[in-house]
Amino acid sequence: MRRRPVLCLLFLLALPVVSALADTRFGDTIVISQAVPDDLYAVGGRLRIEGSVAGDAVLAAGTVAIEGDIDGDVSAVGGQVAISGGVGDDLRAAGGEVSLRGFVTDHAAILGGAVRIAEGSAIAGRTWIAADTLEMAGQIGADLRVFARTVVIAGQIRGDVEITAREIRIDPGAVIGGQLIWHSDEPPLIAEDALILGDVAGNRAPVDELPETAPPVFGNWALGIAIIVAAAGIFWLSPSLVVRSGALLHTSPGRTLAVGAIAISLGPLLIVVLFVSIFGWLLGLLLLVAYVLAILLSGLLGLLMLVQLVRIRAGGQAPVPATGRSLDWRGLALLVPVTVLALLVQSVPVLGTLFSLLVLLAGFGALASLAMRRAPSVA
Repeated sequence: MRRRPVLCLLFLLALPVVSALADTRFGDTIVISQAVPDDLYAVGGRLRIEGSVAGDAVLAAGTVAIEGDIDGDVSAVGGQVAISGGVGDDLRAAGGEVSLRGFVTDHAAILGGAVRIAEGSAIAGRTWIAADTLEMAGQIGADLRVFARTVVIAGQIRGDVEITAREIRIDPGAVIGGQLIWHSDEPPLIAEDALILGDVAGNRAPVDELPETAPPVFGNWALGIAIIVAAAGIFWLSPSLVVRSGALLHTSPGRTLAVGAIAISLGPLLIVVLFVSIFGWLLGLLLLVAYVLAILLSGLLGLLMLVQLVRIRAGGQAPVPATGRSLDWRGLALLVPVTVLALLVQSVPVLGTLFSLLVLLAGFGALASLAMRRAPSVA
C-alpha cells in the first residue's frame, strides 16, 4: 500500500471547498465579461475582468486588469495589476506595477515596485503601501502609511500620513488633513501651496538606520550557507521532486503561484474547522504539523525551483530526474549564485519582501499541485 502524506489530504479537502464556494477559472488569457454571482478564483497569463463579481476575488496572473466592480475583498498578485473598477471591501494587491484608477470602499494594502494612485481614484479606509516609488494623486479617506524609496504626494489624505523613504515630495495641491510624520535622511520637499492641517514632525536618520521595510527571510550569510546545505539535502533525498516542481514553474508560473496562495489561505481554515469538531481534533493536529512543515519546506523548494528554471531557460529543456540518491552537481553549482542573489535582494526594501513571498508561494503551490496529481489513485 502506498503511503500518502497528510498534506495530500489537506489539498483534497481544500478542492471541494474552493469549487463549491467560488467560480474558478484557469487559462492563458481570461476575459470575464459577464457577472459572476459568487466568489471568483482566477489564474492565468492575462486576466481582465469587465463584468461584476458578487463576492470576493482572488486573482493571480502576469497581467491583472480589473475594469468591473467587485463587491467583496480583492486579493491580486501579478506582474502588472491595474484597477479601474470598484472594490466593495478591502484591497490587497502585490505586483511589479500596481495602479489604481477606481475606488476602494474600505482598507487597502499594496505592495509593488511602482505604485500609482491616480487622480480621480479613492480609497475610503486606512492604507498601507510599500513600494520602490509611490505616486499618490488620488484621495484617501483615513490614515496613510508608506515605506518606499521615493514618495510623491499630490492628492488628498483625510487622516495622518507617516512616510519612511529616502526622498519625500509634497507637491502643489496636496492636502493632508492630519499630521505628516516623516523618517528620512533629508527633510521632505513641501510645496508652498500644499495644505497640511496637522503638525509636521520627523527625524533625520541615515538611510542605513531607517526601519526595515523588507525583513530578510534568508537572514544573513551564515544562514545562507545553511540554506545551501539544506537544499543539497533535498537534491539528494528527492531529485525528482525538485525537477518536477521546476517544470511546473516553467510551464505554468501563474497557476503555481495562485495554487500556493489558495492553499496557504485554506490550510488554517481547514485546521480550525477540524479542531472545533468533535472527532476531528487529532486529524487537525496532524494537519497543523504537516502545514508547518510544508511552509518550512516551501521556501527551500521555491529557491530550488528557481535553480531549475535557470537550467531550463539556459539549456532549452528540463533536466531528466536523477535516479537514486546522488547529488545533482550542476544544480548545486547554480544554487550558490542563486542563494547569493536572494541574499542581496533581501537588502532591497519592498523587492526583498515581494521576492520572498513569491518564492514561498511557488514552493507551496508546487507541493499542492503535485500532491493533488497523486492523490486520486486511491485504489
